[in-house]
Amino acid sequence: MSHWKMDCDADGYVWLTIDVADKSVNVLTHAVLEELDQIIGDLVKQDNINGLALLSGKPGGFVYGADVRQFELLKDAGAVADHIGSVHHTMNRLAAAPYPTVVGIDGVAVGGGLELLLAFDRIIATASPKTQLGFPEVGLGILPGYGGSGRAYRRVGLEQVLALMLTGKSINADKALATGLVDELVASESDLRGAAKSWLDAQNGAQNGIKPVRDMKPVPADADAIFKAASDAYLSRARPDHTPAPFAIMDHIRDHMTDPQAMTDAELTIFPVLMTSPASKGLRRLFDYQDKVRKSGRGDSGIKHVHVIGGGVMGGDIAAYTAMMGFRVTLSDQNADAINAAIDRARVLYERRLKTEDKIADALSRLAADPAGDGMATADLIIEAVAERVDVKQVVFRDMEQKAKPDAILATNTSSIPLASIAEVLEHPDRLVGIHFFNPMPVLPLVEIIWADTTADAVTTRAMQFAGQLKKMPIRCKSAPGFLVNRALLPYIYGGIAKMLAGTDADCIDEAMVDYGMPMGPIELADQIGLDVTHDAGVPLGIADDVAAALQEHIGKGNLGRKSGRGFYEWDGKKAIRPRAAYPASDAAALAVELLQPMISECQSAVNEGVVENADMADAGMIFGTGFPGFRGGPLFWASQQN
Repeated sequence: MSHWKMDCDADGYVWLTIDVADKSVNVLTHAVLEELDQIIGDLVKQDNINGLALLSGKPGGFVYGADVRQFELLKDAGAVADHIGSVHHTMNRLAAAPYPTVVGIDGVAVGGGLELLLAFDRIIATASPKTQLGFPEVGLGILPGYGGSGRAYRRVGLEQVLALMLTGKSINADKALATGLVDELVASESDLRGAAKSWLDAQNGAQNGIKPVRDMKPVPADADAIFKAASDAYLSRARPDHTPAPFAIMDHIRDHMTDPQAMTDAELTIFPVLMTSPASKGLRRLFDYQDKVRKSGRGDSGIKHVHVIGGGVMGGDIAAYTAMMGFRVTLSDQNADAINAAIDRARVLYERRLKTEDKIADALSRLAADPAGDGMATADLIIEAVAERVDVKQVVFRDMEQKAKPDAILATNTSSIPLASIAEVLEHPDRLVGIHFFNPMPVLPLVEIIWADTTADAVTTRAMQFAGQLKKMPIRCKSAPGFLVNRALLPYIYGGIAKMLAGTDADCIDEAMVDYGMPMGPIELADQIGLDVTHDAGVPLGIADDVAAALQEHIGKGNLGRKSGRGFYEWDGKKAIRPRAAYPASDAAALAVELLQPMISECQSAVNEGVVENADMADAGMIFGTGFPGFRGGPLFWASQQN
């Protein structure tokens, strides 16, 4: 056996250890599951066993679930059904073992890892904060498929199983004990074996080795109210045509809540349908993108002190957020009032995010007003966030280079200016990198890390690591007009405006894209960004004459969009006033395909020209930076699925 270790002690207890080979954490690959089936098949044939215990061979972790990437090898619903059918067979045999079974966990047990636990009679967990249990499957567009739904329902009942399966969130050991998901807590990992043996001894003593019988949680009298509350809490913003999994989960539990075994068995029918749905394919791509992007930002940047130049909304938010994440930050601006306003906004951010007074005070202590810019002399990283004008930035960088220490990274937050235009005033352009955050910076995860031919590789790498330390999603981009996001997003917006100018109703255009899954359509998005910004950001990319004229006409009248109360739409505070009418689904779908073509084309060009590394990074950038629907898998992936 490559992934499991087994021995039997003098009491007739079999001790099984999962320790997946060549991996830092345990995951249920197909090979791991096949070996488990062989082990269970051998054990059930033996009559001299008094109990079975399972522990993990990986310190601080149990099982992180199934290997999602191996599901990509299963090409159709039939293959998926065959796979989960075989795993169900294994789990059912384990659950029906003729002797008491116990499992001890320390750390993460999610997805298939939790389903494995649930096949045991008794679950013992450490009280460590690292111990987390949950069903994240809904985030992949599926439901538990290894028998976990019915077994979890039997343990925790209706309300808790709905919360576990519909939120995808993990719970800690204390809550798991309170809900009945686990049976016993111990202080540390070293206590697990002893606790497991004590329970097996008790079962083989007073209980004469008889397996414990777990009574099923009764269907609550207020089941309808519980389903209604769950629907309001978890499904109110979801649509079954976009993400069918949460609706399927709700129906699955409602249909089988009187019979947990039937609930478990029904997974065999429902899981393959969801796994092969377009939404699950897209969400699994999203999972893969998240993993790849996070890995690209791993490592210690070596940055301790960050100096930010510019106390406006973006510069102030960069400074505030960076201090919140543990860095020492100094903030300079020619206008002292701007710095004070930025620190006031930081306090609001900290009160909202950090909650406790001591954490708020700690974050504020790391953020210092520095009107004279003295912090540049000692900073490891200096980020410029001033007006989006080449001449202004060149002045700032000349001064920055003179004051910075020799190994400091010099960064610009530009959204459109080529690095070469800034680098030409520097003696050491290899230190220059773009770190392009998106607004609102504390909310949006994407950061474009911009490199030029002159940028040192080590500087780009450290910038990626810095973004990772901020818990952001860094995408490496070559310096080119619009980088990735603006290059692809603005032509999409301009295409929507052009369609409107050609006679299609603006509301129809926007509703087509909302139906597709976008948070808003291109016309409303232009208003949201600001028509002046929408125009100016596209000048380096080129704007069709009629679109430019329409934007300029509104700008000339002071109608800038949401911020002025009027643009293409009238605005009531944060809400555009538009009909939001229903349009024929086929017409809306065809219109969405047409409107997406400029975005798809520019993403592909960015890949072809080496602006981003590959199609996955282009798709990731558009999802994390623009609100492109994750269940579509990104513009390029979605386009590839239409053929």
